[in-house]
Amino acid sequence: MRVLITGIAHGIGKATAARLRADGAEIVGVDIGDGDWLACDLSHPEAIDALPLDGAFDALVNAAGLPPRPGSEAAVLNVNFLGLRRLTERVIPLMTTGGAIVSLASKAGAKWRENLDQVQRFITLTDPDALPGFIAAEGIDPVRSYDLSKEAVVVWSRAQTARLQKLGLRANTVSPAAVETRILDDFMTAFGDRASKGTALMGRAGTATEVAAVAAFLCHPESGWLKGVNLPVDGGLDARLDCLAFGIPEAE
Repeated sequence: MRVLITGIAHGIGKATAARLRADGAEIVGVDIGDGDWLACDLSHPEAIDALPLDGAFDALVNAAGLPPRPGSEAAVLNVNFLGLRRLTERVIPLMTTGGAIVSLASKAGAKWRENLDQVQRFITLTDPDALPGFIAAEGIDPVRSYDLSKEAVVVWSRAQTARLQKLGLRANTVSPAAVETRILDDFMTAFGDRASKGTALMGRAGTATEVAAVAAFLCHPESGWLKGVNLPVDGGLDARLDCLAFGIPEAE
């Protein structure tokens, strides 16, 4: 199996590469800066288009992403969705029959249904230069930019299901809650009580290795019947929030 992984230098991308290598996969990595990977800044469409992608791929893992920070709205929307989408479209023609696309979304994208109108307006954008105007018109702050970027990943990925079926491909998303990576502090700062309460309900943050196990599974042919699925990998957070929201008594 030959797999292309973005964001391979750190966190979930690095852990997924390690997991798949242990399974015997050949890994081609993409990240910024110098390293044992293809250098590419996903915020620049021309850099994505110029990536020297040789040969065929059995899977693509979109793990690169930016956290919410002050003034980061355009960068977050650009890298987390526009860049992800452009790279995916670049790779689709290179994928083997039965190939899998796995994109890292987030628990932060869980409210895509409630925000679908805005998500759909965002998805129509293709030019990063249009982002400042969109952000101003929509009143988007750093936290909303992150949530929206991940909502868009979920919605766009689900919308590709029929198209990819015809091509013999499939796409799924993975939505982790808080994960112990180098950018966890950024999330705790940006989300405040929302993050701390979620972590308290989970009992702890997850690890990159735990999320990587799910991403790797979605790359393998054994998961071939999973198509257009968004898998929460969240230590039970989704279940506990549902119990609280709907008044379901939790067993003790």
